Amino acid sequence: MRDLGIRLEHRPGALAEMGEALGTAGVSVEGGGGFVVDGKATMHFLFDDGAKARAALEAAGIEVLEDREVLVQRLDQGTPGQLGRIARAMSDAGVNIEVLYSDHENQLVLGVDQLARGRQVSEAWTRQRQAKRKGREHSYRTTVSWTGNTGTGTASYRGYKRDHEIAAEGKPAIPGSSDPAFLGDRSRWNPEEMLVASLSTCHQLWYLHLCADAGIVVTAYEDRAEGVMVEQAGGSGRFERVVLRPHATITSEEHRELALSLHEKAHAMCFIASSVNFPVTAEASVIVEAPR
Repeated sequence: MRDLGIRLEHRPGALAEMGEALGTAGVSVEGGGGFVVDGKATMHFLFDDGAKARAALEAAGIEVLEDREVLVQRLDQGTPGQLGRIARAMSDAGVNIEVLYSDHENQLVLGVDQLARGRQVSEAWTRQRQAKRKGREHSYRTTVSWTGNTGTGTASYRGYKRDHEIAAEGKPAIPGSSDPAFLGDRSRWNPEEMLVASLSTCHQLWYLHLCADAGIVVTAYEDRAEGVMVEQAGGSGRFERVVLRPHATITSEEHRELALSLHEKAHAMCFIASSVNFPVTAEASVIVEAPR
């Protein structure tokens, strides 16, 4: 992107003539602004093709004062003080901002006296924004080991067990299998049950957290969750919905309404519920613990 400093005559129609000259040449203005000081009109406009814009302007008899490469940076519009912070970062690096305006995508355009040093500051700002937007990253590692080889492996569909173990370092193994409808062992956990349980426990943990923050004392919690999966033609399938039925016991009647409302926030905060593509709803209830 190039910023052109332009001198216009201080009279009606001068800006129109500039726009018409650029339009005739097929040059689009990407951003900019102007001002009048001591009777002289100075404009700064942003162009993808600075050379083509300059040629069009000069052919129309319009004076181009300067042509410079600029830094284009996006600020977090919802956070007060962003302009001050990036300007302070430039100042701390010894960079003076000489031109400043925004483009049509609400990005900040900066013309600076030391382009290389200013670019370093701008690139560091971008990395910080990306890290903040991405947030903290967490990784989870598990090991699944099949234990269902009865001697002939998968030589036939019915000749092997679906048994497996799910392990994570430092934790007891979870015995797994498939749903009995798919020849699994009813006494072991299947993936569908674990998905429903994951949604249920995630909701529970957030709910207890929110109650603790709100000063609500929960003394018991149980959720009889249910998920519905539908098989598709060809053998595949997908979950259509999961219904959570959390039932909490609290110590104070005055907190009953708030305790019920916090289920909505717990759902919004749940990492697992935010990661699935089917509805997860909560049919919640709250009772108040009887005095002892």
